[in-house]
Amino acid sequence: MTKDPESYLGQVLDLAAANLAHDELPIAALLVLDKEVIATASTSERRDERFLIHAELKVLLQADEMKLSFEQRSRTTLFTNLEPCLMCLGAAMSFFLGEIYYCLESPSDGAVDLVRNWVRREEDFPGYQVPKIHGGFLRQESIQLFREYVAGQPPGPRRDWAQTLARL
Repeated sequence: MTKDPESYLGQVLDLAAANLAHDELPIAALLVLDKEVIATASTSERRDERFLIHAELKVLLQADEMKLSFEQRSRTTLFTNLEPCLMCLGAAMSFFLGEIYYCLESPSDGAVDLVRNWVRREEDFPGYQVPKIHGGFLRQESIQLFREYVAGQPPGPRRDWAQTLARL
């Protein structure tokens, strides 16, 4: 990756802020292949009345429809403002993603620590591996979006979860 990761993460934060303006959780992601953004998405649980449509999963599904080769997939990088959950990180591994950059850790459901210590047997599935993962970029900016979300939401599970991030 030759372009500054913070440039892509700035775009992600802009998408997350736009999502917040639509009363959604401020979570967004984009996928980059060879310095070109090939997919963007935001979490849309409220709008779509579904829970499994995380931004990270949505960009991976968009790229999967592009029928990229294994080699292209390994050159893709996921940028997101929140540490991926186990579902999204598993999808990234199944996609054969090369790298992940994120802004803010998610202590309650982030999966980075879980997979960093994962030991796989090469002979079982040689191509399946954990992407390179980098976190902590533009962290305060992401926290601020969650603070804004919490300030505008009535009590409930989404607000309670977002409040754990707003307090970091």
